[in-house]
Amino acid sequence: MNKKEIVLQIFTGGYLKKEASYEEIENKLNAILEKVDVCKLIIGWTADQELYRKVIRMLHSHQIEVFFWMPIFSETGFSKTTSLLKDFQGMNVENYQLKEGENFEFYCPNVKTNRDNVKKIYEEHFSNLGFDGVFLDKIRYASFSNRLTGVFSCFCPECIKRYHDKRVDINRLRREMESLIHGKQGYDMNPFQCTSYCDGEYTFKDSVWEHFFQVKADFIYDALKDITDYFRAQGLKIGMDTFAPFMAYFVGQDLNRISELADFIKPMMYRMTQAPAGLPFEYNSFLVETTKEPIEDVRQAFNRILKIEADDTNLFDIDFVKRELEFMNHLKKPIYCGVEVNKIEEAASADPEYIKETIEALSQIDVKGYVLSWNILSAPKENLEAVYRCL
Repeated sequence: MNKKEIVLQIFTGGYLKKEASYEEIENKLNAILEKVDVCKLIIGWTADQELYRKVIRMLHSHQIEVFFWMPIFSETGFSKTTSLLKDFQGMNVENYQLKEGENFEFYCPNVKTNRDNVKKIYEEHFSNLGFDGVFLDKIRYASFSNRLTGVFSCFCPECIKRYHDKRVDINRLRREMESLIHGKQGYDMNPFQCTSYCDGEYTFKDSVWEHFFQVKADFIYDALKDITDYFRAQGLKIGMDTFAPFMAYFVGQDLNRISELADFIKPMMYRMTQAPAGLPFEYNSFLVETTKEPIEDVRQAFNRILKIEADDTNLFDIDFVKRELEFMNHLKKPIYCGVEVNKIEEAASADPEYIKETIEALSQIDVKGYVLSWNILSAPKENLEAVYRCL
C-alpha cells in the first residue's frame, strides 16, 4: 500500500468573525511539521489578508501548497445579496445554525447572482495573495439537516423554468412530495420508497425521484462548471469538499461528474460528527425526515438496503465507509479522506482511540491520503499524537 499523504485543514473564522491569530496557526503548524510530512493546507475563510500572506509565506518555504477554503452555495449572504433556495411550496428553506457566522443557509445554484457573489468575494478579499488553489465547500443543495423541505428544493422561477427544459413533471413531483411529507401511499415505512443502493446511486419505486435528483445534480454540475472555469482562469487548482456518496446523491452531488472539475476530492467521512456532514447526523436526519414509522424500525430496514451491519447511532459502520471509499477510487482523481481530529463538544469529540481505529481501518483502502479535519487548531495534542503513531 502506498504511503498516505497528509493534508491539514484550519478554520480561521467565518466572514463575520475572525477566530484565529497567525501566532496560534504558526505554533500549531510548526509542531505538526516536526512530526509528519504535509503536502497541502486548506485554510479559510475569514477575510484577513495579512494572516493568509504570512501563512502562505511560511508554508511555501516548506514546499507545501495552500488552498483557500471557500463556501460556495452557502454563507455568502453575510456580505452579499442572495437568492435563497425555495421549497416546493415556494417558501424559503430553513437554515441550520451551527455557530455564529456559519448558518448553513443555502442559495440557488441556478441564479447567476449567487454564482457571481462567490467570484466577487474572492476578487475583493483573497485574490493576489498567492494561494495555490481554492477548496470549494458547500457545493450542494440543503440536506435533511435543513428539514425535508430543504431537500425538496429549489422551486424558484429560474429552477421551474429549467425543470420544464429537463421535462420534469412538476405536478406529479409535487404530489409525491406531499404524499411523502404526510406518510401516505406507502411512504410511512420506507424513505422515498427506495428499492436499492449501489455505488452512490439509488433506485425508487417511482422513477420521478430518480429524475428529480438527477436534474438537481445537473444543476450543481452546471453551476460548478461556471465557478471552476473562473478559478481555473486565475491559475488556481481546485479541491472539493463532498458528502459521502450515499448522502451526496440527495444534495445534488454526482461525484462522477463533479470530480471531472477538481484536482482532488475530500469526502467528509466523519464517523462520529453530530453536525452537518457528519455521517450519523445526516443519516439520522434522513430517516427522521422521510418516514412516519418508529425510527429504529426504519433504520433497521434501510440498513439492509445500504448493507450496514454495525448499527451504532453514534459511530458509523467502518466497513460501510470503506466500501464508499472503494467506489470513490474509481473517480480517477486523488481522494483525501476527511477524518475528524478536532475535539468540539457536542459536535465531534474525537479521541485517540477513535482516530486509531479509523485511520488503521482506512489504511487498507488505496486512497491518496487523509485530511486532518476540520480544524487542527481545535485538535488536542493527544489526538495529533494518535495520527503520528498511525502513520
